[in-house]
Amino acid sequence: MRSKSEVIIADNLYSAIIDYVYEQKFIGKDGTERYPDLTIEDSESGLTYYWEHLGMLANKDYRERWNAKLVWYREQGILPFEEGGGVKGILITSSDSEQGGIKSDEVAGLIKQVFKDQQ
Repeated sequence: MRSKSEVIIADNLYSAIIDYVYEQKFIGKDGTERYPDLTIEDSESGLTYYWEHLGMLANKDYRERWNAKLVWYREQGILPFEEGGGVKGILITSSDSEQGGIKSDEVAGLIKQVFKDQQ
């Protein structure tokens, strides 16, 4: 994994007994390849979740790249969890605090909120 924050997210998913794949290739309708941080396929519901951790939103270039990537996700029919998800998937995002870290208990809370029906 590329960051401590991603390890914290993965550890919390593991603790919640939620299987995931790290940086699984996803090919969009336009043929563009992306590698979401974590991909979670729920075989029971048929839903696919894509988790992106946004570690450097305070950086202008990083934020602009993220905004472009978010547009791309929307074009694929993958919408944020907060919007109810999309026809092709649900996007989960987390971010580091301005001090540069992520709190494990906040990640655990997000997992409980998103996956409440599967736990």
